[in-house]
Amino acid sequence: MPASFSSHLSIKATPVLKSLLRGIAYLPFLLLVLGPMLALLLDFGDSILVGGSDWMTLLLPQGRRLTLLLRSIGLALAVAVGGILLSILAGTALWRWRRGPASFLRWFLFVLTPIPPYLHALGWSSFILEISTLLASWGFPSIMLRGWVASWWVQMMALAPLAIGVTLIGFESIDPGLVEAARMQRPDLDGFLKITLPLAVPIILAGGSFVFLLSLIDYSVPSLFQVSTYSLEIFAEFSSSNQPTRAFLLALPLLLITLATISFSQRALRNTPMQPPWKSRLWETPPRWSNGFRILQSIAMILLLSQILVPLISQALLAGPLENIISTVQAAHAEIISTCWIALFTILIALPIALPIAQKLLDKRSIWWGLVTLPLAIPSPLIGIGLINIWNHASTQNIYTSFFMPVFAAIARFTPLAAILLFTQLRRIDPILLDAARLLQKNALQSWLQIRLPLLIPGMLGTAGILFVLTTGELGAALLVAPPGQATLTMRIFNFLHYGASNTVAGLGLTMTVAVLLFGSMAACALAGWFLLSARRAP
Repeated sequence: MPASFSSHLSIKATPVLKSLLRGIAYLPFLLLVLGPMLALLLDFGDSILVGGSDWMTLLLPQGRRLTLLLRSIGLALAVAVGGILLSILAGTALWRWRRGPASFLRWFLFVLTPIPPYLHALGWSSFILEISTLLASWGFPSIMLRGWVASWWVQMMALAPLAIGVTLIGFESIDPGLVEAARMQRPDLDGFLKITLPLAVPIILAGGSFVFLLSLIDYSVPSLFQVSTYSLEIFAEFSSSNQPTRAFLLALPLLLITLATISFSQRALRNTPMQPPWKSRLWETPPRWSNGFRILQSIAMILLLSQILVPLISQALLAGPLENIISTVQAAHAEIISTCWIALFTILIALPIALPIAQKLLDKRSIWWGLVTLPLAIPSPLIGIGLINIWNHASTQNIYTSFFMPVFAAIARFTPLAAILLFTQLRRIDPILLDAARLLQKNALQSWLQIRLPLLIPGMLGTAGILFVLTTGELGAALLVAPPGQATLTMRIFNFLHYGASNTVAGLGLTMTVAVLLFGSMAACALAGWFLLSARRAP
């Protein structure tokens, strides 16, 4: 009887222990990623209890703030529509690249995505200034890049790689058999418009939603062109009042819009029938488009090429000789070192947090989809304000005045994206390998170390590279939480942009752009290696 009772206890204890370990694994996500918003909600509740009802007027934008909100929405919509049109045209051109090195080169688009938008603003401003000077010398009127039109153009070009990359994923997710069947019945363009495009529309709109969201919550580019946005108003409100609740209430209308946007986009993302690499097929005959459609594709590809060449060439010309660039970088060595440490700690903390969450996302009905996408909808200044509300206390001053504050800001902003990236890779693992591991494993740890981890390591390296470049470009929250002496390279560049020090900004911007391309390329190579590894291990 005692032996039987002991055996029964061990059987019952195992599921309990597993549940406890899972709960511990999810706890860092709840504290570090959702913590800033929870802190603001608690502070809001306290203000209501003590009679802070006068702040409720901030919930309903009126007058100037209402106009600002509507203009910000209009700008973000214009950026999203332009990005979607550009992504369809460029995406169909890249869709044909399915052989040789070009099949991997097209995914280089995602490497271009993390380049900070304000570097695009600098590049395009310098480019238009040179064009304007040339036109003036020929007697033509000059061109001025300013205001809402300038903000729309620069934001659309900065976010174009994201929109095109997501659209390309949408095209690749379609069953190639359906495409081939349509091509047998009708011309390629008709089949694309009636079969391929309707099937890819959900994920294309999801990509457009992300572009809309990122444009709506960004204030760096509009502020450089003397355009006020609602997101900047949140930053200004907290700077003037130093009251987190007022900033939260002011941000609530914007937060509701971003939540609706992210809810729409996540449905398409989690329901997209992604074709695993072992089921993909090469074109027997690449699609043939009409002359008019090819002209539009060529224009889109030229714009895509200019998206990276204009910032690079403009920054290289402004930065001057190599000696100037070296001296500029040496002057910013403290910010560069601080940025690298922040990015490194963000990777080391965010990846272990994101991996168990990515596993939960495999269940389409999981509540974790909402918990993961919620932080993506929070404006970056609000994350910074929430972190200040958590750590700005006498008992936590050692942390509040350390470089861990920008680390926490980057973790709160980018861990959800890391979880989504790992989720997409988990979905592409051949399930036959995992089923075989379950049958042959001696224990779960052995299966994890010998099967799952080798398949995930290249993908985790790719995600780490993306986290690095995103963290180095983080600005909205870092401006609020970075302690004195712990400024990042992004903060230094952004401050010099407002001072008009073009040569210094160009030198630093060129350094950051090259670093982003380098680490982004490493991430892309790691992901490509992961796909090849998955395909070779498939039966």
